[in-house]
Amino acid sequence: MSKTKTIGMPWDFSSLMNEAIRSIPERTSIKRDYIWASEISHDFASRYLKMHNHIPSNPPNERAKRKFCSGHIFEWIVQLILTVCGIIKEKQLRGEVQLPGMLRVSGKLDFIAGGEIIDWELARQEMKTIQRLFAVSLSEMPPIIEHSVERILFRMEQMFSRVPLKEYLIECKSVSGFVGDLIERTNKPRPAHPLQLIHYLLANKMKDGVLVYVNKDSFMCYQFDVTPTKDLVKQYTQDVATMTGYYKESGKNYLKNIPPLAPEVIFEPATFRFVKNTLVEYSNYLSFLYPKYKDFDDFKEAWKKPLTSWNYTFKRAVKGDNMTDTNRAAMSEAKKIFPEWDKMVAKAKSAGAFEKPETDDD
Repeated sequence: MSKTKTIGMPWDFSSLMNEAIRSIPERTSIKRDYIWASEISHDFASRYLKMHNHIPSNPPNERAKRKFCSGHIFEWIVQLILTVCGIIKEKQLRGEVQLPGMLRVSGKLDFIAGGEIIDWELARQEMKTIQRLFAVSLSEMPPIIEHSVERILFRMEQMFSRVPLKEYLIECKSVSGFVGDLIERTNKPRPAHPLQLIHYLLANKMKDGVLVYVNKDSFMCYQFDVTPTKDLVKQYTQDVATMTGYYKESGKNYLKNIPPLAPEVIFEPATFRFVKNTLVEYSNYLSFLYPKYKDFDDFKEAWKKPLTSWNYTFKRAVKGDNMTDTNRAAMSEAKKIFPEWDKMVAKAKSAGAFEKPETDDD
C-alpha cells in the first residue's frame, strides 16, 4: 500500500519577510523637552517639530524601515563577535548630559569593550559554549561568523596575552556602499557621528571612543578614534545651546517659531561636489517644511539635473577648461545658492582636485 503524498500549499518567503519589516511598530512619539543624542548636528527645524510631537508629513517608508533593520543586523553581528571574544563590558547603556542652562541630552551607547587583562582560556571556553547554544537553537553558527570569531580571538591573544586591552566606547554604524567608499577615500568619519559619540563619552566620563563603520555592500570595516577634544566638545555644546534656544522660544504656538530651514543642497568638501542635503531629503517633515516637494522621490528628481550640471561645470572651472554658454548658465544658477563659487573653485585648485586620471568608477 503506497503512502499518501501530501500536496502542500505554495508559500513566499520574500512576502513574509517584507511584511514582517512593514509591520514593525513605530516607536511611540511624545512631546519632550530633551534632545536625543542621535539628533546632534541634524537640522534644527525637523528636530524642533519632533520635540513638539508634530505629526510627520513624511513618516519612514518601507525602504527606510529596511535600512533601519539592516543596521540592527550589522550591529548585532559586531555585538556577537565582541561577546564571544569575552571583551564586551556594557551594551545599550543609557547616558545623559545636562549642561548648565541647556536642555538635557539622552541616548544609548552601543558598546563598551576592553579595559582589562583578558582570561583567554575562559574566552575560548565561552566561545565554545555559545557555539553549542547555536547548535541547539539554530543548527550552527554561520561559518563566516565562526571563522571571524576564532580568528579575532586568536589574533587578540597573540597581541594582548599579558597586557590589558584599552577600554573603548564603541559606536557602530552601517553605511551604504557610496558612503563607505567616501569614508575610505577621505579617511574621515561622517561629520555628525563624532558628535554623537562625544555625548556618550561625556555621559560616561570616558576619554576614548571609536567609530566603527561597516560597509553594507562590501562588509569592509573602517575605524576612527574619537576623544573629547576642545573643538568637538565646543561643537557639541553649540549644537545643544542652539537647539535649547529654539525650543525655549517656541511660545504658545510653536508653529510660528520654527527654526530656519536647512539648505536643500550642500557642497561636500571631501569630494568637491554639490550634493543633496540628506538631512532634508530624509526628513520626516520634508513636504511640511518644503511644500514644493511631495516626497523623497520628488525631492531627488528635482535636484538630479541641476546637481549634475553644477558638478560638471565646477569640475571644468577647476581644471581651467573654457566655459560654454551652458556652463555659464549653470554657474549663474549655482551662485544664487553658493555665492562663494569662485573661492570654492580656487580652493579646489589649490587642493589639486580632479588631477587624478579618471577611471571607470568615476
